[in-house]
Amino acid sequence: MKVNSHDTNSMQYALSSSSKKHEIKRVHGEDKLNNELKKLADDVYHKETSDTTSPTYSKPLVMESREIDLSKSVDEAMYELAVATGELYMPGGSVPKAVEKMLSPYDSMMSNIIKEQPSLEHQSWGIAINRSGELEAIGSISDDEKAFLDEKLNNNKELVAAVNEFKSSYLEFIGAEYRGYGQYEVDESNFSEVFDFRQVLESSKSDEAFKKTWNYETNWLKLNDNLLSQLESNAPKHKM
Repeated sequence: MKVNSHDTNSMQYALSSSSKKHEIKRVHGEDKLNNELKKLADDVYHKETSDTTSPTYSKPLVMESREIDLSKSVDEAMYELAVATGELYMPGGSVPKAVEKMLSPYDSMMSNIIKEQPSLEHQSWGIAINRSGELEAIGSISDDEKAFLDEKLNNNKELVAAVNEFKSSYLEFIGAEYRGYGQYEVDESNFSEVFDFRQVLESSKSDEAFKKTWNYETNWLKLNDNLLSQLESNAPKHKM
């Protein structure tokens, strides 16, 4: 799923309006539920952030009733989808904010690593998080290099906290999202095998123009692209 800055206002509206008390319409049966869900607007995104850009991608929203809890009303399901979309994709959401928090401690750590072991700057290694919440160096490195990097990673408390925040937020909200990240099976058992956080950070840094416009060190559009790419490569798709 791709999003841009124009989605933020509509998401805020969806979240605020959904908090008002209203009578929930119950929908029974798969056919009726599918019909209700197909009334949603097309999923459209832009590659650029300019107001004048034309869509580079557009597809209708399709949600099968077997993918959601049929005990919930359409309103309940769509509210949960709105919340999850905001938290997973939007710049103010918990997942992009966690990546934003990672960047400064990561850059500081890399500066120290390069000073001590310059060869590691261009070697093929990454950063994963294990089940206990510790960070691990992964990739084509020696045992000594791994031990050195593991120590550097886990002594960086800000980075450890931010990566754990990413993981907990992702797993909390992914269950309600079906169109983008939610197409892929990711849980506690395979999380460490799916996401390389060095790749996440190196791929999603903002250029000067983006930082000046949005005041973010990370570009959430690049972040969305990178996370989807890693999911496509490393995680199985949900069976339909």
